[in-house]
Amino acid sequence: MNVKKFLESHKEIDDRINLDLEEIANLRALAERTTRYISLDGGGGKNGTKSDKVGNYAVKIADLEAKIDREIDRLVDIRDQIAEMISVLDDETERTVIMRHYILHEPWETTAEKLCFSSRHVQRLHKQALDALSEIWRDKESA
Repeated sequence: MNVKKFLESHKEIDDRINLDLEEIANLRALAERTTRYISLDGGGGKNGTKSDKVGNYAVKIADLEAKIDREIDRLVDIRDQIAEMISVLDDETERTVIMRHYILHEPWETTAEKLCFSSRHVQRLHKQALDALSEIWRDKESA
């Protein structure tokens, strides 16, 4: 894996967590609708099938929450590794560009505005930082 792929893995995990959170919200909404239907119905439907649905939703939600907890742990580990990796960059501005791009997932324009640079300059700083990190990465892998 190269350094850029490693840095991008943070966003991939973050995106998966957000998708899982959306799925939990959808499952909770379904479970609430099913629960309201059961209480209006006055029972659990034929052979308890409706209450089984609520139980199934609860199990799915619990499984997803456990999965999200594991993904969050991975995300924090990768974030710590990225922070450790970029801490060796000599240039503070390059460190800031890398953190804003790979940890905060900011667009170039936002980073440029905050640093009072052009987007083009921020992209050059990004490339310089990636080159430096790639060299550090290669040295680390060959050691």
